[in-house]
Amino acid sequence: MKDRLLTIALSVATTLGITQATPKGPRELEVDRLIVREELIVSDTASPWEAGYEEHQIPRGIYARSQGTGTAGLWVRGRLIKGEIDDPFDDRFHALERDGSLRRAPGHISWNVWLDGAWRQMAIIQGEGLELSEVPREQWNGGTHPGRVRIQTFRPSHGEPLTDALIGQGMMSLGGGGYGGGGLPPASEVLELWGGQMRARPVEIPAAPVVVKHDGSGAHEYAIIAIDVKGERQGTSPVVKAAGLATLRWDSATGADAYIVVRDGREIAGPLRIEGSQKEWTDPGKP
Repeated sequence: MKDRLLTIALSVATTLGITQATPKGPRELEVDRLIVREELIVSDTASPWEAGYEEHQIPRGIYARSQGTGTAGLWVRGRLIKGEIDDPFDDRFHALERDGSLRRAPGHISWNVWLDGAWRQMAIIQGEGLELSEVPREQWNGGTHPGRVRIQTFRPSHGEPLTDALIGQGMMSLGGGGYGGGGLPPASEVLELWGGQMRARPVEIPAAPVVVKHDGSGAHEYAIIAIDVKGERQGTSPVVKAAGLATLRWDSATGADAYIVVRDGREIAGPLRIEGSQKEWTDPGKP
């Protein structure tokens, strides 16, 4: 019955010029407003879930479900890309109680792994309002709505997430973060460390790069300089020899933010910021 009603509706839409029909059926629908009361499926297989991953609810494309049909939500397969022109990126998370009262923690973003038949959280970033003991409810208004960011992780032998960092009001708590499930206490100083100490480590000196290949145009010597986050040189690798302009590969040096390539004692490229734990760069032969 439902299929017959759909066929009749599409036929009427085609007659009215709302759709463009082909031998295989309607291919285009043009409307001023689209209302979907239960489900929206964007899928080349017409199925909401990827075959074999129905239990995991991995969508084939885009699947949306309304309130009253189970868990309401939007499932997206692949990249979720948002673009703006002359407007900043701006995504907001809104939540309130059913009676309209204040909800201090509107929600969180989590990274999950499939274990024991369910998605399990590994790491969480949560935005939240201050405790009412910090700012009484009567002081919350349109001009005063203080918040902070809580960063949590699940650790071995812990059933609940532990707060690793609490950031807000120009201050930050950082540390173990158990406290019976309450998380780290808010900082009263600019930076507070709990259960640890500050330790400074120098940037690691890079190992000599590996010559992947060369063009045989003549002998050269190469080295890599590690650059820290302030842009300062922190250490130079041993020299490696090549029989021509070379393609080099090297491992990331712990603490290094970028690298400078030295050819025959002269800096010729960089600072280079290359993705991945292994860096690869080809000498273009320019001075």
